[in-house]
Amino acid sequence: MTRWCIVLAALLGVGVRSAAASDDLERALRRVYPALVRIYVVKEEADAGRMKKERAAGSGVIIRKEGYIITNHHVAGRARRLFCRLADGEEVEAELVGTDALSDIAVIRLLLDRRKSTAPLPVAEFGDSDRLAVGDPVLAMGSPGGVAQSVTRGIVSNTALILPGGLRLDGEDVGSLVRWIAHDARIYSGNSGGPLVTLDGRIVGINEVGFAGLGGAIPGNLARSVAAQIIERGSVERSWIGVTAQPRLKGSSAEAGIFVGAVLPASPAAEVGLRPGDLILGFDGVAVDGRMPEDIPVFNAVVLSTPVGKTSTVEVLRNGERLRLSLVTRPREPARAADEEFREWGFTGRNLTFFSAMELLRDTTDGILISSVQPGGPADRAEPQLRAGDVLVEVEGRPVRNIAELRERTLDRVRGRSEPVRTVAAFERGLGRYLAVVQVGLPRDLDRPERSRKPDFASLLQPVSHELGEALGLGGARGVRVAYVFPGRAADKAGLKVGDIVTRFDGEPVRAPRPEDVADFVQSVRRYRIGATVPLEVIRDGQPRTISMTLEEAAETAEDPERHADPNFDFAVRELTMTDRALVKIPEDVCGVLVEQVEPASVAALAELRTGDLLLSVDGHPTPDVGAARRALEAAARARARYVTLFVRRGAYTRYVELEPDWNRSGSAADAPATKETHP
Repeated sequence: MTRWCIVLAALLGVGVRSAAASDDLERALRRVYPALVRIYVVKEEADAGRMKKERAAGSGVIIRKEGYIITNHHVAGRARRLFCRLADGEEVEAELVGTDALSDIAVIRLLLDRRKSTAPLPVAEFGDSDRLAVGDPVLAMGSPGGVAQSVTRGIVSNTALILPGGLRLDGEDVGSLVRWIAHDARIYSGNSGGPLVTLDGRIVGINEVGFAGLGGAIPGNLARSVAAQIIERGSVERSWIGVTAQPRLKGSSAEAGIFVGAVLPASPAAEVGLRPGDLILGFDGVAVDGRMPEDIPVFNAVVLSTPVGKTSTVEVLRNGERLRLSLVTRPREPARAADEEFREWGFTGRNLTFFSAMELLRDTTDGILISSVQPGGPADRAEPQLRAGDVLVEVEGRPVRNIAELRERTLDRVRGRSEPVRTVAAFERGLGRYLAVVQVGLPRDLDRPERSRKPDFASLLQPVSHELGEALGLGGARGVRVAYVFPGRAADKAGLKVGDIVTRFDGEPVRAPRPEDVADFVQSVRRYRIGATVPLEVIRDGQPRTISMTLEEAAETAEDPERHADPNFDFAVRELTMTDRALVKIPEDVCGVLVEQVEPASVAALAELRTGDLLLSVDGHPTPDVGAARRALEAAARARARYVTLFVRRGAYTRYVELEPDWNRSGSAADAPATKETHP
């Protein structure tokens, strides 16, 4: 009897614990899940001389009733367009408030005036991440793959995780500040930016990384502090003293302190005589220690969080002697500036910061660091060729100190010109200072030269291989097979039929067993004069016959039609040819231009415009030919509309393609105002 009581009590205990766990989970979901959002991003990356756009998705959580959402910098920090899907399914556009690569935290804000619902926004609250302990249960919430909200459960595995090799974002070493909360709640691609939540429904982390089967979250206290500063002033203000710290060396006899590995020149630390090899025992009244790598972010956080401009005391141990040094902290700027695109030059570049100039061993931040070069573009074809890593410092003898000045110098060169202009630019590469001659400017559509008048065969032809000839019972005869006859053209008038085998042209044998042989035959026809009457020997239904063809002027071919490569929307179109219509069965009453090329990672590519689409109209304006298409696209560019609608035919279907141009970041000085630009 006693045994059964024990078993029953155990079962009841399991039931009680399960019920309690269920209640905890329900409470956490009730407090946080409604505030969870999916974030859809169009962001930019510098690559191959262009600012290439790509779609991405991540997670976030609403932390203020005004619509502020916290997420990761790597999710939204480079966003050009943001949309959020709320937990109830409503989609709302958002804007980037500010971002911080060092902590990998960004804040975006829902544009509430564009929201359809008037219901109050659900808001999640932060807890105290410093109170987390190994073994505590946690929930990871997010939107894996950007397709649906999800919740996974686990426990805290480590409260001070550091990553081997660190984590760098936009030049910042995130691990120099962040010690991640490691947990085994399953996270997936798309969970980045989502909250790590305790069972009482409080945010204690922002999920960021995965490592060795564990999830890593930015501690909630750090994330909350960074988000508050971004909301308040748009950025994070930090102090800098110019010291790189590392754990105490194994051979050191010191029992406390953090080791100075480097002191940067012209820094506050250098100015007061701090040296590599010193042991810092305290900073601004806070004792510091560096027994192991996990201690370095703690010291860095103490320095970075000190008010800018404050006179701080550094307690130092040097050769057994204790020193007290006073220094004044300076503001810490970001490690890397944002990339910009310069289409006229065919490269992307960015301003130099203190840190990027220091890495290049330069004593000034003047100049533009070239970050990528467009293959075949002006910079790539320059003499000598410009490369990523070069620093552009002069244009036509005038200094270029920053992005704004390069825009101004470029506009001075290209204004009023229809063709690229030869430009002498000075650049630095290592210790050398070089001059390059660059043809600066956007390529323009040139007036189409008059085509030479030549005849053609006015049909689609198929090579007759040995195998096909044998199958058709041609014996030793060879030639080209007629696959299609263009109505009303010379071949049709001569009476050629589909299936005819042309064995001789003007008495000469036709041998075309390969596609390239067919092209050679067509070229031989073009050497005749228009109006010439030429005898053809053909085999039809196994019987030979002779046909006379009077050659007519060739219709345009795929190698010769008029084209337009649009610089604003990154796609090219050309005139339709008879061959196009025959190959893809485009009806004669359908008028449009063929999309010949779509630039990868462009606004056109993001909108899913495809090579081979037939462009029928732009913003309702018909595009029956290239001239009309050019005018319609140029009108859309002048209007700078938020959306540009293309109507296209794709196979048997038509569809609307909606482009979302980024007019604030055109990348072309030709589109810029004549007045000098200013940049933050």
